[in-house]
Amino acid sequence: MVLRFRHRLLSVIVLGVLTSGLSLAAVMRVLSVTTTYRLERARHEVQEQVTALARLPPSGRAAFLAEPPSWLIGMHGGYVDHGPPAGLTEAARADRVAQVLVRAQAHHALALAEVERGDDVFVSGAAPTQDGRYAWVDFAVRPPAYLSFWRKIVLALAIATLVLVTSAVYTVVSVKRSAQALKHSLVALGDDLGAPLVRPSIRELGEVADGIGRLAQRLADARRSEERLAADLARQERLAALGRVAAGVAHEVRNPLASIKLRLDLAAAQNPTLPAGVFQALGHASKEIARLDRLVADLLTVTGRPVGAMLPLKVGELVRSRLNAAAPWAESRNIHLRARGDAQGEGDADALGRAIDNLVRNAVEASSAGGVVDVVVEADASGRQVAVAIEDRGAGVPPEQVPQLFEPFFTTKAEGTGLGLAICRALVRAHGGEITYDRREGVTRFVLMWPAKFTTSSRTEVA
Repeated sequence: MVLRFRHRLLSVIVLGVLTSGLSLAAVMRVLSVTTTYRLERARHEVQEQVTALARLPPSGRAAFLAEPPSWLIGMHGGYVDHGPPAGLTEAARADRVAQVLVRAQAHHALALAEVERGDDVFVSGAAPTQDGRYAWVDFAVRPPAYLSFWRKIVLALAIATLVLVTSAVYTVVSVKRSAQALKHSLVALGDDLGAPLVRPSIRELGEVADGIGRLAQRLADARRSEERLAADLARQERLAALGRVAAGVAHEVRNPLASIKLRLDLAAAQNPTLPAGVFQALGHASKEIARLDRLVADLLTVTGRPVGAMLPLKVGELVRSRLNAAAPWAESRNIHLRARGDAQGEGDADALGRAIDNLVRNAVEASSAGGVVDVVVEADASGRQVAVAIEDRGAGVPPEQVPQLFEPFFTTKAEGTGLGLAICRALVRAHGGEITYDRREGVTRFVLMWPAKFTTSSRTEVA
């Protein structure tokens, strides 16, 4: 069975606490045994010395007391008839001897007594002699010199055990909380790779969290790349379908349109006596056929067909001419058109003009009555890029529809075909440029930008 990490950690902690506790108990037991042994030895010595004093004949007592041959350091003794011994300067000792003498006199036998005072233990004994007197001995059992050191060891072990237990509890709680936080973060990342990742306070788990965060970021990047690739693939498929449609239209429609236009032009040229209204109708029909031919050409441009010749171009003049052409229609909708700025560049004036016409028409349709559409022509500081910005103050495009704005067949208009912006992007990309959309402070802004100096390397394939 696989043990959990916290169970293993608890096992180590329990073993550590057990080891510290056993060590503390062992040291305290050693000190206790040592103290007990010294007390037992003191009792034995007191008993032997009292017995020896009681057996001495009166003639040898003075010499023995003057130079005792086997007394331990701190041992005192003597003889007394009754009551406390005379000549003892220490009152506490006199009291101890008096108490043990009372017990010996009461039982007329050997008596022992112990008195504790701080770390010292005093062992006293008394026994009757053959001549009716009493022998007494008092011995002070002092703590050994190493006792203070070992007490410090015991205190240090107790503190270490307490710290170990506290640290163990804190560690277990911290590991459990950090693991739970990391687990919840992983569950959240399973649903959303952008979910915030909690970094645990434990360094090792924090490093794991950092690694998971980097992995989640890479997975999120890979997912976004996958979505972009899927969107590009779908757009390529739509463009491929559009290309097939455009190729069919070019084959089936352009030739009949050219034939119809040629016949209308010949009819107008060969019959100069026709009424003026008929001439005007023929001219209008010829222009509409030319417009249809340009629409077919725009469809072919979306599928990758290059535009016409790149010639020097005054962009400001081109913009103003397109606005002049659209002004009557815009005024009929109570929309005012304004142009400012100028720049020099290269391009296909007809193709760029159609792109500008399309964007201006969209801006006018999006504007409310009494509104203004501004067209701004700019060149960057280096003169390498030309930009035409078309601005209106309409409602704009819903944010969720912006990513599809330039896709073929996508439209927000009830009667739209969804090809206008796609054609605009195809035309400007054929010039090596790009079209962008922006919405700020109530102003919708489409910007056509392309290199001022056209080269073969600046042209991008329309996709």
